[in-house]
Amino acid sequence: MSEKLYYKDAFIREFTANIKDFFRKNSKYHVLLDRTAFYPEGGGQPSDIGTIAGIEVEHVYKEKDNVFHIMELIPEKKVELKCKINWDKRFDHMQQHTGEHIISAIFYNMFNANNIGFHLGEDYVSIDLDIDISEDNINSAEMKANELIYNDYSIETFFPDEKLLKNLSLRKSTSIKNDIRIVKIGDIDITPCGGTHLLSTGQLGIIKIIDFNKYKGGTRIKFLCGKRALKDYHNKNKIIREIRTKLSTNNENILFEIDNLNTDIKNKDEILNTYKNKILLYKKEQLLNSADKIKDIKIISKIFKEIDFSDLRSLAKKLISEDNIVLIFAQSDDSNVRLLLSRSNNINNLDMNNIIKKPLEIIGGRGGGNKITAQGGGNKVENINKVLDYSYKIIKEQLHKIL
Repeated sequence: MSEKLYYKDAFIREFTANIKDFFRKNSKYHVLLDRTAFYPEGGGQPSDIGTIAGIEVEHVYKEKDNVFHIMELIPEKKVELKCKINWDKRFDHMQQHTGEHIISAIFYNMFNANNIGFHLGEDYVSIDLDIDISEDNINSAEMKANELIYNDYSIETFFPDEKLLKNLSLRKSTSIKNDIRIVKIGDIDITPCGGTHLLSTGQLGIIKIIDFNKYKGGTRIKFLCGKRALKDYHNKNKIIREIRTKLSTNNENILFEIDNLNTDIKNKDEILNTYKNKILLYKKEQLLNSADKIKDIKIISKIFKEIDFSDLRSLAKKLISEDNIVLIFAQSDDSNVRLLLSRSNNINNLDMNNIIKKPLEIIGGRGGGNKITAQGGGNKVENINKVLDYSYKIIKEQLHKIL
């Protein structure tokens, strides 16, 4: 069993320890110390990282009552090893985890909402509440949580005996009777928890809710605490300042100017689409006039470079809206070639989905579609002329059979 220094003092940054045991698994060493301040992953809180005798500790986990430290190498010396916690990471985890207790307690006390899920990630912390919470109530909870931070309530941790445990008004019930660790935050919250926490709420600095959404019949709340919240505010303020400069406006008018900009873009898009449609109609007439013919069927075979593939599909739809049209379109850029085969509805015995399979092999691609239209792409750009000619040959042969 390891002596767990993080329970005695969560602010221990450095300590000395001896290696009691170790084993090798998946090319990593799993090291057991006689005493450790490294917090093992558990209860939603990630593990500490740091060094043992200058060697990186990558992860820490608990198995039964032992705490194992995963390392790339094993120290040559096994006693009186200098161990160091990555304090920035530890303090961040303590700020986030303490913030989770406070915000969960506020939602419980104000709205009788239970926290049924907790995630402490690299980018944000989230809790899942079992009821739907309105935006106004979320804002009220955030304000209340920060008021409690400003009051700088003390945070205590202790292991009560069975008698004391029965008399505690826990926010979360527990079925465990022995070795229950309790975290008490002033008169705000008292709940079982094995994680590391701050000494007082003032060390938390701030709690900022950054997002919320409905989740499994309840509400998922995403938030940041302490240094994370300050960094987020710094980044967002920088973005707002840059937007304000680009729009030549002040903070109060940013949304108004963005709405005006969106309206202007929408109007210009409508004008652009009108002219684009006219160009496609003009191209349609050009292609129809220059098409090859097999009896009454017009075959249009062409490589496009000046038009993107979405516009190419639009052009194809305009063409096959008329009877007796077969299209073989290819389009390429520096790294890809795309093939589009399509035909009018009245040419019943021409299956484009079946025809396109062999040509696509020429460009090293895949694709598919239906009897009327099929498309695909590949990376053999140098074969664009070959795939166009081969597609034309297949379609011509099949037309001769059915006409």
